[in-house]
Amino acid sequence: MKNVFLIFGYGVPRDIFKDEHYNFYLKMVFNRIYDVTTESAIKNPLIIFTGGKTDCIVKPFRRSEAGEMIKFMKSLMKRSFVRRATGGWTLVLEPKAISTLENFLFSKAILQKRKIRKANVFLFCEKSRERRIKILAKKILGKNYCIKVIPIDFDISSNRYAGREFLAKKEALELKHSAWVLQSPENLKKHHEAFAEKLTYLRTVKPEDHVKAIKKWWESKMKEAEKIEG
Repeated sequence: MKNVFLIFGYGVPRDIFKDEHYNFYLKMVFNRIYDVTTESAIKNPLIIFTGGKTDCIVKPFRRSEAGEMIKFMKSLMKRSFVRRATGGWTLVLEPKAISTLENFLFSKAILQKRKIRKANVFLFCEKSRERRIKILAKKILGKNYCIKVIPIDFDISSNRYAGREFLAKKEALELKHSAWVLQSPENLKKHHEAFAEKLTYLRTVKPEDHVKAIKKWWESKMKEAEKIEG
């Protein structure tokens, strides 16, 4: 059975080689892929990096999460003491997704295009999103894929410490929204437009204020949801 490693991106840093979040995240991802492939003698794993042009720092904002992650991963793979083991790794770029839901949908499209109908899928994500990722993985990828979600607790920004109530509410809202989005192509289009608006907003904010701005954006979406439900 084919072995697939799916790596979700989380924004585009100014310099991925100096960004502490991505350094920790991708080094842990590399180590896990290395261990799984060497211990199970997997010679040709497929590694999909998913994340679109969410750059909010360097104009004209053309860099993608997937493109930056692959650059960093290649630097880890080229080290002389691991090169022999990583020579058969196939890296695939998915540069269109601007949301978690799109990460799933566009990655699934890659699997279908490559006619991979059954596979062991190792999915890497940020720790606070673990439950939602597990639910969406089963719903979107389906039963033919044996899915193992591997959360990495790499975020040390203030949002990581926003409080369990806020994080739980945010994740619940995301899940509810995802269920609505998956009902129709029209809903998916509206979903994409909403996240595109988020990027437009963040590009008006100074990079050092992005963490606060993201939290503010989510708080506004929660209030909107409460009004609709209330």
